[in-house]
Amino acid sequence: MVVRRRKKKNKLRGNRTFGQGNTKRRRGSGSRGGTGRAGSHKHKFSKYYLDFGVKRKLKAKEKGEAINLGQLNELLPRFLVEQKAEKKGNMIVVDGKKMGIAKLLGAGKIEEKVLVRNVSLSGRAKEKIEAAGGKIEVTEGAGEKGEKSEGKINAAREEE
Repeated sequence: MVVRRRKKKNKLRGNRTFGQGNTKRRRGSGSRGGTGRAGSHKHKFSKYYLDFGVKRKLKAKEKGEAINLGQLNELLPRFLVEQKAEKKGNMIVVDGKKMGIAKLLGAGKIEEKVLVRNVSLSGRAKEKIEAAGGKIEVTEGAGEKGEKSEGKINAAREEE
């Protein structure tokens, strides 16, 4: 004859813990707010916010130095000896790429006649160089923004 046994769940009815002991141990992932990092962009954000965002550091573009005309005037003899600048006729040719100069600023005095290449200039520096009898050669990627745009506008007008 078949033995009729009570099912375990029916046997444990009325028992608060269903034979599993402390209720804290039986809590599922819902009591934790999700398993693992679930909710890390919502309700657990304060726990994980330091892990989000850009991890790589952006590299700064290499820029040349910005120097004043007074400093350039002092450095010209040294640049001539090191052959970073060259003398052509009565002018000294200053090439910004060779010297590592990106911009010339207007503070100080320039006493030499200078031909400036591959360097952007402030307005005052441009005036002082021209007043001293120097010249400015603006190439692509250097010079004042106004000069480049004027050159393009004038070239367009000449074509019409």
